[in-house]
Amino acid sequence: MSCACEQKRLGSQYGRIKKLAKAYAKMQGQAVAIYRNTDGTYGFALAFSEIDKPIVERISPY
Repeated sequence: MSCACEQKRLGSQYGRIKKLAKAYAKMQGQAVAIYRNTDGTYGFALAFSEIDKPIVERISPY
């Protein structure tokens, strides 16, 4: 059974999200921005997309 609190815990681990973002940037060949959500979790998206949340770090594909 899946628990939403477990997903939130995994999403709040910055080191884990950074590792995923680095791999994604390398696969896409584009820069990625890590942002922080209002609930304390992190997410990432391509740096050139429109992000309306506070950006924590930008990651290069190199």
